[in-house]
Amino acid sequence: MNIVHSFFLHAVRVKRVTALSIVGLINCGFHPAYADQFPSLSADIVAELQYENGVGTDSGTPQSNFLFTTIEAGLSLAFTDRLGIESVILVEMLDDPAPGTNSTFEDHGIFAEELTLAYHGDNWSLHAGKFNAAFGTAWDLAPGIWGADFPEDYEVTEKIGLAANRSFGNDVSGTHTLYGSLYHADRSFLSGSLVEDRGRVQLADGGTTNTKDFSSFTLSLTGEDVLNTSGFGYHVAYRSHAHGEYDILAEREDGFVGSVFGQVPLGSADLDIILEGALLKNVEGGPDDQSYVTLGSTAHFANAWNAALSVTFRTTHVAGGINTNDHRFQASTGYAWNSGASLDFGYRYSRENGENDHVLGLLLAYAFSL
Repeated sequence: MNIVHSFFLHAVRVKRVTALSIVGLINCGFHPAYADQFPSLSADIVAELQYENGVGTDSGTPQSNFLFTTIEAGLSLAFTDRLGIESVILVEMLDDPAPGTNSTFEDHGIFAEELTLAYHGDNWSLHAGKFNAAFGTAWDLAPGIWGADFPEDYEVTEKIGLAANRSFGNDVSGTHTLYGSLYHADRSFLSGSLVEDRGRVQLADGGTTNTKDFSSFTLSLTGEDVLNTSGFGYHVAYRSHAHGEYDILAEREDGFVGSVFGQVPLGSADLDIILEGALLKNVEGGPDDQSYVTLGSTAHFANAWNAALSVTFRTTHVAGGINTNDHRFQASTGYAWNSGASLDFGYRYSRENGENDHVLGLLLAYAFSL
């Protein structure tokens, strides 16, 4: 009873914080974007409140219970119908609690994940600034509360550089988008954070893409509504990441990813599916490789209910040693209201570093636009 009371008490607090943030934007002159009114601001906001309760490991290690929030605000300032500034501001927990500890809204920071000057042509666009590169889809599309956890390992985030894309196709073949970007790791003041300080990235920190020049890149091709099918698509991508400026003994990291996704009617329900595989060669410039396979599906039924299953297998191919195999499975169900709010409950089973871990959790989310 105390856990339930605490969860909803903090849910109210998150709503208050979000509401105060919106009021502040409005007082600063914020208003929705209109095609004939410039300059103008628009926003897409998702606020999440998540609770996780560890229920056991094979080793008997004390479990962690923690409550945290994630607020993602996509803000756009349009100067014209083609030119503007686009950003993604995040509020999230910066570090996972140590095993056996409990956490309630600790270690949360605010930072800019993306901030670009963008120009949109009729079928192409150009972005300059800080952005996430288009490599993989499972970190976004994998279903359930925890479906995206392992795929987030290979998401390419917070890079400084230049990105461009070009779309082509028709009603029969679908829409296909060719994407390319050049970048290095963000070492500007945007690499830091407010409230909880995560520290700025320095050149001496090393790590792939942490270079003086734009010697890392990503190329991808993504298709949607392929062959006149509703929602069926694909994604293939290649990335090449230079080793850090001072990592002279490191190797260049190469990454490959491919996925298919779409929606299949299943009686009175609709079934969303995704299958993605990824391979990273010389992970973080080291001698080892890593491979990932993610399979997930979500059934939408009874208008507003969903049931989601997903699993990701991660293999570390140790150079000259024994491979390690990890995996994460999750099952969840939830309900979505027309207001943009949703509530999901779920179970997660993980095997990492030879240990099994079991977690129960719930996720309260609210999405809206301004």
